[in-house]
Order: sequence, then C-alpha cells, then structure tokens
Amino acid sequence: MNRLSRRSFLAASCAIPVQAQDRTGSSPGLALVIAPENIRLGQTVIDDIQLQQGIRLPVETVRHEMVPWIGSDLAEEMLAGPLLFDAVLTNVAGFALGAAQDLWETLPAALFETSTPLLTPTGQMVQANIGIGGLVIGTAPGGPVLLHRRSVLPSAPRSAADLLEYARQNPRRFQYARPGQSRFGQAFVAAMPFLLRDRAPLDPQNGWNRTWEYLLELGRFANYYPSSGQAVAEEFAEGGVDLCPVMLPAYLFGMAGGFLPPDTLCSLFDDAPLVPNSLILAVPRGVPAERLPLLSPLASYLLGPGAQRQLFGRGLIPGGPARDIAPATATQPGTSQFDADRLWMTAMTPELAAALTGRETAPPLNPYAQAYMIRAWDGRIGARYGEVP
Repeated sequence: MNRLSRRSFLAASCAIPVQAQDRTGSSPGLALVIAPENIRLGQTVIDDIQLQQGIRLPVETVRHEMVPWIGSDLAEEMLAGPLLFDAVLTNVAGFALGAAQDLWETLPAALFETSTPLLTPTGQMVQANIGIGGLVIGTAPGGPVLLHRRSVLPSAPRSAADLLEYARQNPRRFQYARPGQSRFGQAFVAAMPFLLRDRAPLDPQNGWNRTWEYLLELGRFANYYPSSGQAVAEEFAEGGVDLCPVMLPAYLFGMAGGFLPPDTLCSLFDDAPLVPNSLILAVPRGVPAERLPLLSPLASYLLGPGAQRQLFGRGLIPGGPARDIAPATATQPGTSQFDADRLWMTAMTPELAAALTGRETAPPLNPYAQAYMIRAWDGRIGARYGEVP
C-alpha cells in the first residue's frame, strides 16, 4: 500500500462511515474534520452538538485530527482525491497553516452576511484579518497565560525580563510549544513584540529585531520545543517543567477536567495584550460548490447563544466578550451543566476574571505574516536548539 493510499485508509478509519462515492449535493449532511490543539477539546465540540435535544444538524460524519495534519497530510489527501470530507473546524494556527499553502476555498458571501453580525467585536476583528477563506465561529480572550504551580513557583514572571531571568536561574524548567504546530506557541511568540516594545508588532519580517534576539537567548535555557499544546500541558502536569505558556481555554478545561495538578495557577504578563483564540470553519479546495450551503445551519447553531454558552462553560471556546466572562447562574444543582459551571468557576478566579476583563486584545497576525513568523522561527530559533548549552 503506497503512502497516499495508506493515509486515505487511515483517514476513513478515523471517521464514522460515509458514502465516499457521492460527495455531491445528494448527500444529506456534512463530513466534518475537527482539527484542534487537543483531540479531547475537539471531541467536546461534537459531543455538545450531538447532545442537543430537538436540534438536527447537517453533520453526518466526524473525523478528528491534530493541527499539524493541516500543514502536512491535508495537502496530500487533496492531491490524492477525492476528499472524504467537506469542511474543517480548526483554530487560528490550523487555518494559517492551510492559508499559507492556499488550501482553502473562498466561502459564499451570504455566509458572512448572516454570521459576521453575530460575532463579538473581537471576533469581527479576527474575521477581517483572515479574509474570506474561513468563517470565524467563536473568539475569546486567548493568551498567552502562564501555568505554574503554587507549591513550586508561587509567583510567575510578569515581564519579558523576569521570564528570561527565571529561565537563566532555572534551566530546562521552562518551555513553550513550536509555533508552527501549536496555537500556544504562536500566541506566546506573537505577544513578545508587544512586551519588548518592538517597532512593528504585527510585522515579524521587518519589525521584530528585539523579539528574535530575545527568543534566541531564551532558547538557550528552554527545556525543548514540544510539537503540540497538548504535549506542553502533559509535560507540565507530569512535573517535567514548572512554567509554560498556554491558552486560557486549555487552563480552564484542564482544571475543570482534572488534567492539571490542583494547585495549578494561571498568570498573565503585566503589559502584554491578549492574542485572541478563535474557532474557524474552512473548506478545502475542490469540495463541490453544491456542498457549501450545508455550512450555514452548522454555523448558525455554533454561533447561537446556547452553543457558545456551553462551550465557554467547559473552558473550550469562550464566545462572549470579556465583560460577559462569568457564566450564567441559572443551572440547577445536580445537573451536568451545574457541575461543569462549578468546576469552571473554581478555575476562573475573580482575580483572573478581572485581569481578563481589563486587558487589551491585540489584532492577530494575518495568515501571511504568521506563515513568515513560523518559517523564521523554525530557521532562527528551532533549528538552533541545543546549539548552546
């Protein structure tokens, strides 16, 4: 079995069976790939959809992948064709990987006309940034936030200088994910030019002189660069490192789900804006045009207050603006939603909520600037890991 056909076989085996011979308008529902930072988070999205009573969505099959799949295997599957799926639900990192390779189809204008007004101001900012190749489904205060344990590191560094000094004094106890494969890493790197007062924070090619120098020096003391946010969280949970930047939903989900140590704390840099965290719906090139109208009911449901509220309550996609960060209190004791709210509210301390509410949100890098940043990081930083002890 050659490489492409083996990939196609594995792709089909990861999904609920579909009628692969007919991906035209005669098929009643979407074949959807969910490619999040963490497979468990992606599963939560679909579980919430399927558990809704009285809601019939045009989602016939679901397949789960990790973000790096978009930057590697998706293009090969598109070449091998025909695709066994219609759309991809991913984050900003995944969307940027596809945009850099021109993998996404232009979406119908009518989809933006109905969906964009439902977005928060931050969501509309992200939508304008990514263009017409993807539809923003939800946007939230993202990160970076710093994970640390009260018993090991009671107070986290609050500035770039403090972080570098901590790394020097505690070599191999800090790490961050590779930005080319993780939204965690992207948000951390994208926040640095703001912290360092670089000349052009949204222009990594011409305006990041301080940032590139800083990241190279920081890399001398980093543990290593994991290939996913999930790997970062696991290394932290197992005690391999004491400090790591993640996105806010990962912290909330990890605490509510018991994946992080109970004494885990979440801190923000003093002067860095939040880089937004978004869920984006995109369609690979080559999907028949008659399939595109099936996106509208799915987008309408995911943008509705019920879905946004549920996903936020689990710490996955906080859909509301920062001023609405607290969940509703109408859920009844003894219900699963009440239990989820209770765990979520334990993680979202009043201090953290206040810090998020007053924090500025930075525009994300556009897909082309982000693609440059990833390439430059790989060449300037990642390729030199281990060069200096």
